[in-house]
Amino acid sequence: MSAPLPARLCALIMLLLVLVGCAAPDSSIDGNTGVGRSSPEAAVDGFLEDLNNALKSPNLSDPAVQRSWAERLAGYFAPGERIDQRAAFIGMLGGFADSAQHPVIGSSVKLAITYSRVELLSHDGDLAVVRVVDGAFDLRWLDAQGEVLRERTGSLIELLGQKSGGLPVLRVDGLWFLTER
Repeated sequence: MSAPLPARLCALIMLLLVLVGCAAPDSSIDGNTGVGRSSPEAAVDGFLEDLNNALKSPNLSDPAVQRSWAERLAGYFAPGERIDQRAAFIGMLGGFADSAQHPVIGSSVKLAITYSRVELLSHDGDLAVVRVVDGAFDLRWLDAQGEVLRERTGSLIELLGQKSGGLPVLRVDGLWFLTER
């Protein structure tokens, strides 16, 4: 049995933080408010877009910004999973911000998740699996002028350890959310 999705997301960020070490929204978001979407694909696409925006945030080293992004990202998960997700995202974003500001190589680090599209792999009642087509992470160490000194890329789904080939999504009250299931 594979680890739950949040553990894999934590593993992704932690692995990327290890690689970094080796070689924000304007308003707060209520923790009970989710950003469920009208389709499974929209839930995954929106989450990945916001995760990328969080990783690019120029103020990510500010704990208030980290909390705000963590609230937003956790809101993509099913309501019963948000408390754990919020804590995991606060830790991941804080660790990434610290590592990005103090890289062993170069002056800064940039991380992006890239993909060409998302597609529905399976749908059974209130549970679906969404594939991230060409999903990859791109980690770059940059010098003071923004030139790439080193780059690492890899498969997003393989890194997350998703045996199903996609991300699980759950329908709750008519809206779709990522899930640990």
